[in-house]
Amino acid sequence: MKETKNRVVFYDRIRLYNEYGALAFWIFYITFMTGAAAIFCHLFSRQAIDNFIKNEEISQDIPFTCDQKLSRFNRSGIPEVKGPFVHMGAIVASLLTRMTSACRYKEFFSNEGREIEMLSSGCAVGIACTFSAPAGAVLYGIESTSKYFAVKNYWRAFFATTCSALIFRFANAAIIPPDIAGTITAYYQTNFPNEVFVVEEIPLFAFIGVLSGTFGAFFVFLHRRIVYFRARNRCYRAIFGHNPIVFTIFMAAFVGLLTYPEGISKNFAGKLTFREALVDFLYNCTFTLSNISERSCSMNLMQHWVGGAEGHLNPIATMTNYFIIYFILVAICVSLEVPAGIFVPSFVIGACGGRIIGEIMAKTYPNGLRGPNGPQIFPGLYAVVGAAAYTGSVTHSLSIAVIVCETTGQLSPLLPVLIALMIGNAISSFLQPSVYESIINIKNLPHLADLPPSRISVHTVKVENIMVYDVHYITRQTTYKELRELLVATPSLRAYPVVTDEKAKILLGSVARKYLTALFVRKMGPDSMVLSKDKRRRSNHASELFASFRGVASNSFLTDRHISGNTLLAHSPLHEVQRPNSPFAPLLRRQTDPELQQYPIFTAQQRINELQKCLDLDDIAIDPAPFQLVLGTSLYKVHTLFSLLGLNHAYVTNRGMLVGVVSIKEVKIKLGNLQVLKL
Repeated sequence: MKETKNRVVFYDRIRLYNEYGALAFWIFYITFMTGAAAIFCHLFSRQAIDNFIKNEEISQDIPFTCDQKLSRFNRSGIPEVKGPFVHMGAIVASLLTRMTSACRYKEFFSNEGREIEMLSSGCAVGIACTFSAPAGAVLYGIESTSKYFAVKNYWRAFFATTCSALIFRFANAAIIPPDIAGTITAYYQTNFPNEVFVVEEIPLFAFIGVLSGTFGAFFVFLHRRIVYFRARNRCYRAIFGHNPIVFTIFMAAFVGLLTYPEGISKNFAGKLTFREALVDFLYNCTFTLSNISERSCSMNLMQHWVGGAEGHLNPIATMTNYFIIYFILVAICVSLEVPAGIFVPSFVIGACGGRIIGEIMAKTYPNGLRGPNGPQIFPGLYAVVGAAAYTGSVTHSLSIAVIVCETTGQLSPLLPVLIALMIGNAISSFLQPSVYESIINIKNLPHLADLPPSRISVHTVKVENIMVYDVHYITRQTTYKELRELLVATPSLRAYPVVTDEKAKILLGSVARKYLTALFVRKMGPDSMVLSKDKRRRSNHASELFASFRGVASNSFLTDRHISGNTLLAHSPLHEVQRPNSPFAPLLRRQTDPELQQYPIFTAQQRINELQKCLDLDDIAIDPAPFQLVLGTSLYKVHTLFSLLGLNHAYVTNRGMLVGVVSIKEVKIKLGNLQVLKL
């Protein structure tokens, strides 16, 4: 951006007077901007740190914080946070979902499925603005955020990306100054001929796919080991302590020293930004045939990769150094206390690797594989193929092929890109999870990993092998005393199954904890044990029953749409709790209106007698459609249903009788055990 150009301009001016002053300015600029961004984020919104697409830890103040932090950090020169629009799009989508969920009308009703749709559209909008690729952005957003996506929802994502790309282009041309406008949109027009490759080159593209898949899997592994090293190594803790900002500032200073233009960075073109390097990689010309062929690059371009205007370095060696250094730097910097972007850095690293192979081929066969009269070798094509294959290997996404075609403006590289991309994706998927899933596992966020490939055990393991047998339930004969003991003993439960009786245990439905708590308070008056237990943090384990609601305020007691718990009914009557004619309207007014909060007063004997009475359960309070599984259901089917429907728990029945419950926690543990057995 313009700030990056100003950094280079100031550096050049200072260097005219004092070389050491220029070195100090170069390091100080990167360190100051990175440190300021990290400190700003820690002061105002720690949730914005390491803000990947699938990180659901989003608070209301992230948009401003992340925007300020990204604007500072993108100027610093750290090789990590590029393409911040993806993060901002996901954040805005999450906040819009929360805004609509606050509305009590059916046309604004929001459920978990709609949240995933919004998140996919938000990520797609970010990609569309960054790469001017509306179609590829939709596909990438879907691949990054969901396993199953309804076809009927495609039009929403396409509409959002088309509008965003159109408005962004208009704003870029009408509002942004010309000297900045060209640095915002990552659009890289190529000029490859229609016959850009020959059949003999297809094995080379497959080889690029193999290398990309291997290096992509190794990148994910390296990043995970770095994170664990920082968390567990005693020497690291002794040097940097427990404050991650110290290591962030240290890495910023190290990167500044490493990329100093007059230092060792000449050996790997450290002065170039990712955008400038990517433009060089995609050029049609050839670095290694300088002054030999008409296809050689200009001297202005060559000096970036030979060590300057008077340099004599080997371009292939320079690009190899670039690949190795930035491969390691990006893996380290992604784990810093700053917003982490992985798409564009992976794109550039992959383009560098592909360009190296292309330059070697051009040098080995200067007249092409078929001689002077046949198609020539274009290293830029190899860069495009490498960029797509490596990025797809890191993110496990196939939509990169569409993004590449939209970004370069040509369809001629599509076949080589698809060949390398599919091979690289297959290899990396077999070796490692995607970088997003890896970070989710590191942070222990609720997420179902993909089934292990070629494992017969996913079909032989049954739901009874993983379910929880000790299930807390409610019957029509349950007394208020038993209800109080149940609420106190199970503070983390969100809902309880309702069965016919203790003997038959035929599942009738489920009832929300909020309703039971309100029912008890209305009948017996406020109970400190029940209400205090109800405020404790909830967990995701089936035996403690299911997902927490982090966004539910303490004063929203029985007044939000989650009263019915997990249900397959999109518009259950329980969701209409704010309507005047709602079945719960009198109870809700009693909870919110101070004048109506009059609870019964009992003597000790009267209270004992009241506690022995059976619950007065209203039929409308029972959700009759909780999701059920039957005994004998395979782990494969359980995983598919949980992923397809977005479930976090399901009851297990045998001929209608409740026998257990299984949650996403148990499925994750079992899948983890299968992965360990595979290794």
